[in-house]
Amino acid sequence: MALIYHKKLPDHSTLLSGRVPPDDIGFQSNQLQIWYNNTNESWVGDGEVPHCHTSSDECFIVLKGAIEVEVEGARTIVREREFCCFPIGVYHAVTKVFPPVETLMLRAPSVEDKIYQPARSKNGA
Repeated sequence: MALIYHKKLPDHSTLLSGRVPPDDIGFQSNQLQIWYNNTNESWVGDGEVPHCHTSSDECFIVLKGAIEVEVEGARTIVREREFCCFPIGVYHAVTKVFPPVETLMLRAPSVEDKIYQPARSKNGA
């Protein structure tokens, strides 16, 4: 096994580290997941459903552009050269992307542990 895995960041979005990287850029890791977003388009459409992770912490680092995140119902803009972290069990979602955007999403350990927040009824219950 090599002592270092060194690559140039690509011009497209991809998994840089994780259990099953989709291309030869990514580093295979069962412990660390790093998703690199580099795009001129939003990746969330109408927004993501809030979710939490039962076994991992998650962090977004904004290199360029901005994203809006919702945490337990409150929304915050994370701007260029800022980051935000979500501990285990905290419901969160990326609700807007302000392209062009370049971000890193780090999650450790790299496990399938996402649980979506139950939908609320229209009367708020």
